[in-house]
Amino acid sequence: MQKQYHHLSLVERENIPEMLWKEETINHIAKALNRNKSTISRELHHNASPIYQCYMPHRAQKQAETRRKQTRQHIPVMNSKIQSYVVTELKEDWSPEIIAGRIPIDCPGRSISHEGIYQYIYHPNTPNRHELINCLRRAHRRRKKKGIGRKERNTKIPNRIPIDVRPPSVDVRSRFGDWEGDSLVSRKSIAALNALAERKSRLLLLTKLKRKGTLETL
Repeated sequence: MQKQYHHLSLVERENIPEMLWKEETINHIAKALNRNKSTISRELHHNASPIYQCYMPHRAQKQAETRRKQTRQHIPVMNSKIQSYVVTELKEDWSPEIIAGRIPIDCPGRSISHEGIYQYIYHPNTPNRHELINCLRRAHRRRKKKGIGRKERNTKIPNRIPIDVRPPSVDVRSRFGDWEGDSLVSRKSIAALNALAERKSRLLLLTKLKRKGTLETL
């Protein structure tokens, strides 16, 4: 009897970055979680941050849930006239945005959003999927993410105090001893710079971090 596959849980995903920080191998992580090493390898490949090149468990969980939801979606409903119009104009090098804007004019009473067109093109059950993808300007084999939004970039810091509730004296720089910190990171390196600035004197302290982790910053 074939063993049933279970998706990684949030608890398992939260254990992965801790072991990565300890520089454990994928084999060790797989054994610790009682998983196949290919499962861990796929998880890091598919759900790691493309911007900061690190693995964030809560973001990975959200990515996995979104991906599972999308695989259950059906091809966007199109009647034959809209489908014929979309395919014809794609082959004329029209973008989905242009097609969505023109279809109510060329086919009165009918409409489709550009997002619906993209979903139709990239859906795995679309018969001429690869041909339609090649009609797109960039012809990516998979839909590219537009990047990580501000909400996803914010780290989950326990007991975090917002900057807008700090004392007024900090804003006017009326006293010594108020420090603010920030990190300077690069997409091409795991190292980073930690910057600490004293508000009143403008004294700046820079230190090099071997990794972009919380413990290295403290």
